[in-house]
Amino acid sequence: MAASGLRTCLLAAAMLLAGCVTAPPAPTDLGPATTGRMVVRVAATANQIAKAENAAFELAGTEQQGRLKLLSPLGTVVADAHWQAGQVTLQTGDGTRQFDSMEALASETLGEAIPLGALLHWLAGKPWPQAPAQPTAQGFEQAGWQVDTSALGKEGLLQARRPAAPALELRVKLDR
Repeated sequence: MAASGLRTCLLAAAMLLAGCVTAPPAPTDLGPATTGRMVVRVAATANQIAKAENAAFELAGTEQQGRLKLLSPLGTVVADAHWQAGQVTLQTGDGTRQFDSMEALASETLGEAIPLGALLHWLAGKPWPQAPAQPTAQGFEQAGWQVDTSALGKEGLLQARRPAAPALELRVKLDR
């Protein structure tokens, strides 16, 4: 089981796990939740077929402490992840699993590193402070990702692409 790093795999990884789970009460000190829909697409390679997953989500907290719930089209909780100080807990219909980081969760469950910590900043239209970023006409490039924030303010749409093989696309549509 590989442990690698980055951010947004918590969302994508949890989408790959099926089943329903009864979530514990949410911590009250995480602030208001960001809600919307997320789509993750992984391009085919010589060794794997293309994959695409999507889910509604509720995200609250910060990179240091937070919660992500992934929901089915009927509103049932499919996955519930909590993180704080070096510990990530994922609850699904298959049970509870522990990870050292959001990146480790993403790598193991999706097979690809998605920068979940960075995603929290990207959804606010800002680069992740943990890595250098270069501005572009549509947003910025960071950690091997092309992040398009041009439609975030008007349409609530964030698009991030990792062109390195296997190419990965993350598309988030925020509720308004």
